[in-house]
Amino acid sequence: MNTRHMLLAAGAAITLTFASTGALAAGSASASASASVTILSPMTITKTQDMAFGQIVRPSNASPNTVVLNTSGAVSLTGAGDGSIVAGSTTAAKFNLAAVAGTTYSTTQVLAFTTSGLTGIAASAPVATSGTLGVIPAGGLQEIRYGGQFDITSATPTATYGGTLTVTINYP
Repeated sequence: MNTRHMLLAAGAAITLTFASTGALAAGSASASASASVTILSPMTITKTQDMAFGQIVRPSNASPNTVVLNTSGAVSLTGAGDGSIVAGSTTAAKFNLAAVAGTTYSTTQVLAFTTSGLTGIAASAPVATSGTLGVIPAGGLQEIRYGGQFDITSATPTATYGGTLTVTINYP
């Protein structure tokens, strides 16, 4: 082989060496991670007991009474009126909330009667029978109870009053 062929062969070998070294330097690497999600049902509210104030005799004097139903279902009269409670069935409203334990919430409530004549109508703040109000306890179920109140006077029409307690649960 002559010198010229040797130089050409050496040059080709060097070129191939650099080309293959460059190919070894370039590349890519990859890895994978698992992905997961748990889809949960939203919070639900279910009425388990209606609200009942029982039977009340309106005051005959000029002074008013406030009829108060507590969250345990007991009715009392306040004020200077001479109204009275007649023996009868009284119950606080009860609702069950179901959600994932630890879910936080707030409530709004509105008590309204469809027959006019009662004044000062208001729902009480809720009371949780287990755990902390505003946080669903372990097990995912919480009962909340409501009472309410209204005012009566000697001018309050005698009637059977029907109404609705509407409870809204707000959660993230």
